[in-house]
Amino acid sequence: MQSKGSAAGRVAVLVLLALAPLWLTGMFGRALWTPDEPREADIAWRMSTQTDRTLPQLAGTPFLEKPPLTYWMSAAAIAAFGDSPAAARVPNLVYVAVTALGVAALALAMGLGAMPATLSALVAGSALLAFRVGIWLAPDAGLVAGNALALLGLWHGYTAPPGAAKLRGYLLMHAGAAIGFMAKSAPGWLVPALALAVMVVWERRWSELRRPELYAGLLLQAAIIGPWIASVSASAQGAAALRTLFWNNVVGRFTQVQAPAALDYTTGHHNRPGKYLLELPYYLLPWTLVAAAALRRAWRRARNPGGQAWRFAVSASLPFLALLSLAATARDVYAAPALLGLAVLAGLWLQELHAPLEAFDRACISGTRVLVAVFTALFVAALAVLALSGTVTTPACITLGTAVTGVGLLAWLRSSREQLRGHPGRSLAWCYTGYAAAVSLTALVLLPTIDRWQDLGSLARRIRHDTAALQLAVLDPDETTLAVLDHGFDAPAMALGSSGQDKQQAVAGYFAAHPADGRVLVLLPGHASGRLRRWLAQFHADTRPDDGPLTGLVASGTARLVQRYELPQGRRYALLGPGTDTTHKELSDEPP
Repeated sequence: MQSKGSAAGRVAVLVLLALAPLWLTGMFGRALWTPDEPREADIAWRMSTQTDRTLPQLAGTPFLEKPPLTYWMSAAAIAAFGDSPAAARVPNLVYVAVTALGVAALALAMGLGAMPATLSALVAGSALLAFRVGIWLAPDAGLVAGNALALLGLWHGYTAPPGAAKLRGYLLMHAGAAIGFMAKSAPGWLVPALALAVMVVWERRWSELRRPELYAGLLLQAAIIGPWIASVSASAQGAAALRTLFWNNVVGRFTQVQAPAALDYTTGHHNRPGKYLLELPYYLLPWTLVAAAALRRAWRRARNPGGQAWRFAVSASLPFLALLSLAATARDVYAAPALLGLAVLAGLWLQELHAPLEAFDRACISGTRVLVAVFTALFVAALAVLALSGTVTTPACITLGTAVTGVGLLAWLRSSREQLRGHPGRSLAWCYTGYAAAVSLTALVLLPTIDRWQDLGSLARRIRHDTAALQLAVLDPDETTLAVLDHGFDAPAMALGSSGQDKQQAVAGYFAAHPADGRVLVLLPGHASGRLRRWLAQFHADTRPDDGPLTGLVASGTARLVQRYELPQGRRYALLGPGTDTTHKELSDEPP
């Protein structure tokens, strides 16, 4: 009979091997993409050069939105492997491995078999939102890893008898919560705290709140978090930094608080009632129907006396989504921790499937196969569009399209056969094989293509070269622009702010102070044209974006157009100098 240790080891190896193609292509096969990644990369690079690493810095200015754990990790990787997108993402490989293995360990601890535990880990690592968060250079991957450890510890602590085992479980919960907190502040605590609170209320187990083992780990959290908070308090920003970190960035995302405009987070990413529940099917792709089947079964099983694992999985997911629905701000990545509990529900569902399957369960397995086939068809169609538009060479697209189609067809046939034989787990495993192959193979062409559209680093180097002996300012810069102009350069560009309609006054004032050597960079609205956009213009009207503030600045004589910078299908910038009599002619020039 196979021991628990050997079964866990086999599941761990299988999970890591199965998810490796998605992780390796997503993390190390591409450059930095907007939104957020150029900013995060600049903060990590800055952190690698800072002598005082208490607070992250964006373009030389303290960045007070997140605690520094993920920036410390990426900075260490940059110091070890050099400054590159791949090096900055090396810690992500640790985060996603911890997440997937933590979910698998939680499923095994609930008594699930190897196949259901593996399915839980695959859902936690490959569902669309979980995959994007895992490969993205941002604090969310570290947060989710901390949450996975916290939930694993919470289950062990909650279900163990009083004593050493309960203490070990709750210590792991506190360690995971501290990691999540140091990655992204309060959400590191919210997921395990909500799960515990809901379980206690649901099971009327009030005595658990009196267990000393539950609170002993607070000393561990204090040892991890306390030194950093003390360092922030002792910094030059001190109390203001702490207020921004824990008031504006936590409370200020749920409701409007008195704060400067730059720290009023209710003005962007507006929430709406039911947003997360309505978008949840999208977050879970291609496992949407598996999750639907699991939630349907949870409705019955969680209410049974023996349904403690079901109650725990529900408590680890839905309450957090409900809380997010009350926030003033909303982004899809905020919901990523909720997928952990839903992934465990998928494993619990598979564990209880017995022949003959219920019609709904059969339909969800077949529907998952259809969803994967739709993904495969979309990827093949994307390759065809890139070839027809001349964006990528036709032979490369044909070769990869054939490979994706072939693997997808094989996966479809094997999945169908295993379902007919009464092996739903194997059927879903083949679904995952087709999905992973479609993503990984298409990425060989798609990722380098998107890299060219997102190559803001080369754009920044051109701008810096053209203004090397000049005084460069950026008009109302966003964080991405500040980051790419700062990353790898000796000094950050000057941010030139304007309020309301005072752009002309701000630019005129700057040129008055720098009449000979002043230059102002302006981000233009919309995206530039390119081969793909011109090809798509055959099928719909394509209006060239206007030049936004550039038009008024040049027409008024406040500035003259010196140079345009564009990326195909990407960002557009204009470099301005002091106004001259030739402004109208230069404005009409085509970009170089």
